[in-house]
Amino acid sequence: MKVLGFTDSEIKAYLTLVTHGGLSAVELSERTGIPMTKIYSVLKRLREKNWVIVSNTRPTIFYPSPPVEAWNYVKKKLLSEIETLEDFFVKDLQNIYNATRSGAEVVLSTLYMVYGYESIVNSIVDLLEKKCSGYVMIALPFKEIIENGRLIEKIKWLSSSFEIKFLASKELKDFILERFKSSKLKIRVRDKLFGGGIICDEVMFIVKNKGLYVGLRSDMDFFVNLARIYFEYLWKDGEIVLLT
Repeated sequence: MKVLGFTDSEIKAYLTLVTHGGLSAVELSERTGIPMTKIYSVLKRLREKNWVIVSNTRPTIFYPSPPVEAWNYVKKKLLSEIETLEDFFVKDLQNIYNATRSGAEVVLSTLYMVYGYESIVNSIVDLLEKKCSGYVMIALPFKEIIENGRLIEKIKWLSSSFEIKFLASKELKDFILERFKSSKLKIRVRDKLFGGGIICDEVMFIVKNKGLYVGLRSDMDFFVNLARIYFEYLWKDGEIVLLT
């Protein structure tokens, strides 16, 4: 029971109930030496672990769960926790381990870590092509990503079907206008954008660190909604360049 995380008081209380059968809190306190000020909290923890059963009588009588049943409950809970750890810890670590040696994407359940310029562009194009069903938000301060021909054509193509808000760094204003002036985009610029992102049904955050592009892509509602809120915050103060 200690290995399973039970305290000394919990062990003493349970073993006493197993030995004597059902007891009231007062009787259990007298037999174990656990003070009345603590006995109810001990019994509460044992109930939460399914190791104690409570009667509907007055006074309340506490019975031990049959040891086999109590153990089966613990075993089931432990196996479930182990499987969860395997899914969200071991597999993710293995993916990171593999990716750091191949330069590929790292799959973290519903998160994807993407490294390098080509992988970033490929992932953006894939997101725009497969994961957009309506409103599209784009924030990019990186000229070498924006000037990618394949990405430009994909954004132009998407603008014929969806409303697109495009936010860029102010120094890229003329560059953006030159490439998208005939497209159906809403374009604004800001003084400072420390990172970028693409928001559709999924979101991809993009930063550049020591010359290396790193992206975090996810379809988790939390990240998508957070990105939309932050984008709108930046958008409302941006200088209007093109309004279609």
